[in-house]
Amino acid sequence: MEQIRVNDKIPLIVDLDHTLIDTDLLYKSSVAVLKKSPWLILLYPFWFAKGKGYLKAQLVKRFSIDAQTLPYIQDTIDYIVERKKQGSPIILATASHKDYAFEVVKYFQTRKNDETIINNEQNLDFFAEKTETLKSKSANNSLFDDVMASNADFNLSSHNKAQKLIERFGKKQFDYMGDHMRDLPVWEASNLSILVNVSDKVIKKTQHLNTLILSRKN
Repeated sequence: MEQIRVNDKIPLIVDLDHTLIDTDLLYKSSVAVLKKSPWLILLYPFWFAKGKGYLKAQLVKRFSIDAQTLPYIQDTIDYIVERKKQGSPIILATASHKDYAFEVVKYFQTRKNDETIINNEQNLDFFAEKTETLKSKSANNSLFDDVMASNADFNLSSHNKAQKLIERFGKKQFDYMGDHMRDLPVWEASNLSILVNVSDKVIKKTQHLNTLILSRKN
């Protein structure tokens, strides 16, 4: 892994799909829902017309994920753990629906590793505005200190995600791990752009930024 000095006071923001996990939860949930009830494809245009967040909310009602079985990217976890040791606050910020994001965060609260993580749902405080936020009172016992995600009214992706992060932390006051061109607005607002599982196109488009390439697509 490439070594780079970081500011341990700046929070590390971590994307979910293809960054923390090597899959796309929107695609995964769509396939599962349509496999079980193919006729629901007729409702997709109506759901999507109400916004991508609404579409995801409808899928969440019909398909639950097992966070334990998701294909996690070890390079990403290793980097997060290292930043955690340095004292950086770690926030999962994903366009996936909040219910899926909470399941992933809770998995890392129960996961058995070198740092014992406790499982206590009373540790979770929920705050809901346009984006959903989960905070753990036992932040030191969890890989993630906080989570931001989509809900039925708001899709936390691309420019939307950049705007919310700037509002919360300030421009250039956070580091961001992502994988896709849709993350470019977030990287442009970040202090350090951490590239995970990226294509040559993404690398080329981010050459003007302060970047750390964690992994490339094969």
